[in-house]
Amino acid sequence: MLDALIDAVLALLLYVGLPALFVLFVLKGAFVGKPIPTTVLLPGYVLAISADRGEIALVLLVSSVGYVVGQLVIYYLARRGDPSVIQSSPRVNIPPGRIDQAEQWLERYGGIGVFVTNFVPYLRGLIFIPAGIVSYPVPWLVFFAFTSTLIYHTLIVAVAVGAVRMIF
Repeated sequence: MLDALIDAVLALLLYVGLPALFVLFVLKGAFVGKPIPTTVLLPGYVLAISADRGEIALVLLVSSVGYVVGQLVIYYLARRGDPSVIQSSPRVNIPPGRIDQAEQWLERYGGIGVFVTNFVPYLRGLIFIPAGIVSYPVPWLVFFAFTSTLIYHTLIVAVAVGAVRMIF
């Protein structure tokens, strides 16, 4: 089932291109697109379009901006004072205790907590819920989230694409 979903998403990306990539990563950042693994999607897309360095940079930029925009959707929903809207969505499955864990990271580490949690699977983006509740400053939130997301996406693409190109 997941393979079919990934194939369909890659086909859509190949047909529509960067606008579809942006929308997909907005959904991923907003927890809606979580079933589609970034570790497969980004390198797969880069390899499928035979991207050169400039195209890879553009793919990384578009996916990272999209992801942070999606995270900001979560932030603003939580800031409105209604994180239950996020948790009650049938498309979002947040295990008990994860938001508490994200809240502890935010309280203890602030922006560095935002930066670090964007590298942690199943915790990515959850820190935006407590950040919205306490109205964490958006410019700093965007800075830490974008920086970490760009590094994360770059590492995924560099390792996967580098390994594939080494083999072939």
